Amino acid sequence: MFVEPLRIAVYADRLAAPTVLPVSNLPASDVEVPAFLEQVAGYAYSLAQEQGGRLPLVIFRELIDNLVHASFREVVITILDHGNTVRVSDRGAGIADKEAALRPGFTSADSRSKQFIRGVGSGFAVVTEALAPLKGVLELEDNLGHGTVVTARVQPEEEISLARPAPPSYNLSERQLKALLLTVELAPVGPTRIAQELGVSTSTAYRDLVSLEESGFVTTLATGNRSVTEAGLAHLNALL
Repeated sequence: MFVEPLRIAVYADRLAAPTVLPVSNLPASDVEVPAFLEQVAGYAYSLAQEQGGRLPLVIFRELIDNLVHASFREVVITILDHGNTVRVSDRGAGIADKEAALRPGFTSADSRSKQFIRGVGSGFAVVTEALAPLKGVLELEDNLGHGTVVTARVQPEEEISLARPAPPSYNLSERQLKALLLTVELAPVGPTRIAQELGVSTSTAYRDLVSLEESGFVTTLATGNRSVTEAGLAHLNALL
């Protein structure tokens, strides 16, 4: 399925060349594909967050999963507008009926694709629903020559404030707080090591790390391991 490494292009400034980050640790077998998709989505999301983006993680997950249909041919994930725009392009077969593709139930997933994704035609519908409260837009276009370009975009959050906003409140469980502390101490670290340190199952440690990532406290590296973000350090400093 994977013929070449994926590439992520981050435009910190539209007037400057992007930083290009190849994701080269491709899965060795079909069994590893779902975890790889989650890793790439988390990595792209963390890069957008570092730029100050407002796009939620679920959008990255759905757009990355959708690349299964294109067999991951010449994939480029582009992050623009300070993380508020993500554009995913491929050189696959393309989408002939783009209006239908946006409606639940319309899918081109074959039996092999359904090993890795839901394959029920819900991906773009989920993205549209996630963008709605942010007043964002989803665009489907043909790539040059062949393939598809999918763009999800929101406007940057207004920075007008008469008073200093109070820091957001996060109700971390005691175990999640310990996981965050361990991420600071052991970074980069994965769920297996966290599970060993806390005496819990790997799946429990994985869920805690996902929750911490969705809160913006940890980020996923290209290796799949996690490290703490500035927001995570600030949260710990406020508590300790």
